[in-house]
Amino acid sequence: MKNNGGMTLIEVLVSLAIVFIVFLGMSSGGLLVLDQNIKNTERDEAVSVAEMEMQEVRNTPIASLASDNTLVSRRIRGRDKDFTVVRTVAPLDFGNRQVTVDVRWTRLENGQVKTYNHQVLTIVRSR
Repeated sequence: MKNNGGMTLIEVLVSLAIVFIVFLGMSSGGLLVLDQNIKNTERDEAVSVAEMEMQEVRNTPIASLASDNTLVSRRIRGRDKDFTVVRTVAPLDFGNRQVTVDVRWTRLENGQVKTYNHQVLTIVRSR
């Protein structure tokens, strides 16, 4: 019989097995990238929540500023994510107050719950 230069069934199966092993290795890296992307999206959303809270603080009269805890829920990639916003108001001197906004959230990593936070601080003066 003549060899027409084609591939045998064994050669095709071996090459498919090699491609499968390569893609299996790459999938682990892809999952890691996806997890980091979601983590960064959650952090960006926490920064947005803190900025929203800071805008509210700037638009509130100094006499009405008070410490507060609120829960903000945002939709991230089809899932609701809760952020705890802790606002702390501390008097500095007459007419000046220090306002700290701390946004906290949790996520499951390697079977353990980890807590993250983003903190913003400003000084509000009476007008």
